[in-house]
Order: sequence, then structure tokens, then C-alpha cells
Amino acid sequence: MTKIKNNFYFFGFGNMAQAIYQRMNRRAYDNIFLIEKSKKRINEINNIYDNFNVKHYKNTKIINNLSDSKITYFDTILLAVKPSDMKSVCVQLKPLIKEEPLIISIAAGIGSLKIKKYLDNSSYYKLARAMPNLCAKKGMAITGLFGDPNCYGKNGGKMLGKDVSKIFSKIGKVLWVKKESDLDSVTAISGSGPAYIYYIMNAMIDAAEELGLERNNAQKLVAQTIIGAGETGKDINNLTNEIVKVSSKGGTTEKAIDVFKQKKLDAVIKQAIKSAHKRSKELSKQ
Repeated sequence: MTKIKNNFYFFGFGNMAQAIYQRMNRRAYDNIFLIEKSKKRINEINNIYDNFNVKHYKNTKIINNLSDSKITYFDTILLAVKPSDMKSVCVQLKPLIKEEPLIISIAAGIGSLKIKKYLDNSSYYKLARAMPNLCAKKGMAITGLFGDPNCYGKNGGKMLGKDVSKIFSKIGKVLWVKKESDLDSVTAISGSGPAYIYYIMNAMIDAAEELGLERNNAQKLVAQTIIGAGETGKDINNLTNEIVKVSSKGGTTEKAIDVFKQKKLDAVIKQAIKSAHKRSKELSKQ
């Protein structure tokens, strides 16, 4: 077997892995392997090859299993498989981990302790968990990151942090958390967050249609309003005060906010997020 330096391995190639692949600096790696056990998925990936400009990057190879790569040394490994497949993938990797690779998991609900158990605690590797979101497709994600201090390997945590941040900064912003349990909160807020915003957007667009606007125009109005509010809101320390400021007495905004308060919309949103958080913690215990 030949050692080829600077390899990047994708185990699983779903939507998130695809977004990372599209935006990563592919020329920085000697080889990029997209490892997908499903032959149906491999055919699908081949069909969308052109969308990723893979033909311009001959260092990318799509393979069905590790043995096809003919390489037994790893530099960077992204575990993007379903939680139910994590154990079998780690079992394959365990005997091949020899030179302290960087291992990153984006699998929800699989904690670092479980991954370490699957990989064998005696192995040298740098381990991190990441929780990005679907906005990665536009390079506008926020990714929660955690590095296990007991698995930093010989080079230490700073090297792990730099390497991981470099990968995920390509798809948006990064945020390191101090406790792994904080990733459950990240999952409930930003990991699932885009779906919450889509839900609100859809309701606003439906309302706009009912008021006589064409749906495509309504979608433009709502989307830009969400983008603008997010951009301005991130710099406002007290959003409650800001809502009061923009809700002129007897005006249209005040009337809408009054309905939100009457329906206890804030309580509904909090309940939904806490439910997502609870489910994230449940998944980590399975």
C-alpha cells in the first residue's frame, strides 16, 4: 500500500457533505474520496457530477468501500453517515488509523465517547464534532464545534481547532462550544433553525397571497425582510427594546405584535425549541 499525503475522506455524501465538498479548497488535497456504501447513491452522485465540477478536480474519486481506495493512511476524515451506520464505519476505520488523523463527525446524536469506543481508545487521533445547518449550501451556515480534549493527540487542541475551523469556515461562520452537551442546544437553535424560519416565511408568504400579492413577489419581499432583519438584528443587544421602538403607537406593526402576544407566540417558539433540544439529548443516549 502507498501512503499519499493530504487525503480527505467523506464517509457518506448527503446534503451537508455535498455542501462542504462544493465549497472546500479541493486543490489543497492530493486525494478526495467520496465513500458511499449505497450503489444507488453512487449512481445519483455520478449523475450530479457536473454540478460539483468534479471533472475539473481529478483528485476526487467516488468509491464503494475503503478497500477500493488502496490507501491505509488518513489525514482528514469526515463522518457524514447516518447515526445507525456510525459503528460499522468506525469498525472499518479502527485497524487503519496509524498516523493521528483528524476525524470530524457531523452525525447528530452520536457523542465523542461513543465514537471513541467504536474507534478504540488506544488509537491516536484528533476528534471533533460539528453541527452545521442547511444554509451551508449558500455559504451562510453557522456551525457549532466541539473538540474532545482527551483526543487531541500529540499536536494538541490548538492545531485541531485551526484545522477544523478552516474546513467549516468555507460554509459560513463557526462557533466553538466548551461543553459537548452544548451541541444539543446548538442543534435545537441553529441546526434545526432554518426549518423554523422556512415555516415562518411560508406563513408570511401565504398571508401575502391572501392579501392579493403574487406568490413570487411575496417570496422576494419575505426573503429579503428575513435577511435584512437578521443582518441588523445580530448587532442589537436588546431586541425587545428594538421591537418597542419600531412599533409606533396605533400603527400597523403594533397591531401585528399585539396578536403575537395574545397568541403567546414567544411561548410556542420556546416550547418548540425545548422539544428539539430534548430530542437531541434522547438521540445521544440511544
